[in-house]
Amino acid sequence: MAESPEVGASRRDAILDAATSVFSRYGFKKTSMDDVARAAGLSRQGLYLHFATKEALFQAALLHLVERLRAAGRAALAREDLRVEERLVAMFEAVHAGLLGTPSAEHMTEFLGELMPSLTAEFNAGVIADVARALRVSGVVASWKDEGLSAKELAENLCATSEGIKHQVTTQAAYRERMRIAVTMVCSRMAGEKDR
Repeated sequence: MAESPEVGASRRDAILDAATSVFSRYGFKKTSMDDVARAAGLSRQGLYLHFATKEALFQAALLHLVERLRAAGRAALAREDLRVEERLVAMFEAVHAGLLGTPSAEHMTEFLGELMPSLTAEFNAGVIADVARALRVSGVVASWKDEGLSAKELAENLCATSEGIKHQVTTQAAYRERMRIAVTMVCSRMAGEKDR
């Protein structure tokens, strides 16, 4: 009896969640299919029914991770109970700081850039578009009109800042504090405009 598409998708997600966790902890080279099978609650043969090679599993896990990060970022931006500054910091933390503190975080992102450069570029463009939209909707970009800066330029600057911070800190708390300063610098113009 074949499993329903929903059950199949749920099982695949569970396998990819387990694989992402194991790969981010041990890295690609040190992770075995047995490690992932154990973490996913499958036999090694059961895992091979879903993924023919460790490379295929790793690529699927990276794609799954990117989708998860993007969804978490969008969810943070959609929170209407937070000020725009708080939403932006939460979004950046979700998409850029999720792996901070794990031993192989750099390894995962390095492999992502090597194996799937188009996915990395697409992910970054999507994050920039999401941030630009938030800056436009909140009115932040209007406060930069006199300087001739667009929502996209402000978003690109914040994304570049986030990438830089991500490589300088080792904890999410440190990342959050540094990113909060960058976001406040961009958004504080809006408060200044209201005070005039």
